[in-house]
Amino acid sequence: MTATAAAIAIAPRRPYSRTFDERRERVLAEAWQLIAEREGDSFSIAELSERSGVSARTIYNAFGDRDGVVAKSVAAHYRALFPEPLNEDIEPRDLCAALAMIDEVVAEISKVPGWSRTGAMMYFAPRTSATITDSLRAMPLAILNAWLASPEADADRLALVRRDELERSYANGQWGLTNDWAAGRITEAELARNMKLGLIIVVLALGTPGAQVEASRIAATLR
Repeated sequence: MTATAAAIAIAPRRPYSRTFDERRERVLAEAWQLIAEREGDSFSIAELSERSGVSARTIYNAFGDRDGVVAKSVAAHYRALFPEPLNEDIEPRDLCAALAMIDEVVAEISKVPGWSRTGAMMYFAPRTSATITDSLRAMPLAILNAWLASPEADADRLALVRRDELERSYANGQWGLTNDWAAGRITEAELARNMKLGLIIVVLALGTPGAQVEASRIAATLR
């Protein structure tokens, strides 16, 4: 690192930077509050500006558009609840560790049924933008990809499927289960069981022989 780069790295943040970050966090917090109140993303930038006390121009400059605000707000909320699964540098996890992550997720979402209902509604709504949908997919895909990055995934088998289709199918299934739980159609225990079975099915299809044996063993305990 050069002396200039080092100086930049250790230089204290200027008041303007702190102020901008504070305004950005205020916008995200108010956006999430609006999402929770409306059970969806039916609010305008003008309304968000009034609620947050941040100018509409600043919001557009920071987030691009309303969908950008919603996506960032959802992502920020996820990271607050599930910092481990949403780490951008996903650590490879074997099946047991990935299933433990699912238990952590279920424990957290069970505390906020309204949020879960809102997230599922936005995920499946036809008018939801790709930006928001991608953000909503982050949680289940982080768990899936943690296992796919592990030695238990068979590279030859994985090469036979389209990764984007696998990810979409998996995320759709996990969000569908979340929606069923939020609507009272399944219990919390059934939510955890079926989320785990969704990952186990992937392992049975794409895992190494040893991983498939372990997946079959665990599946038998979930019946």
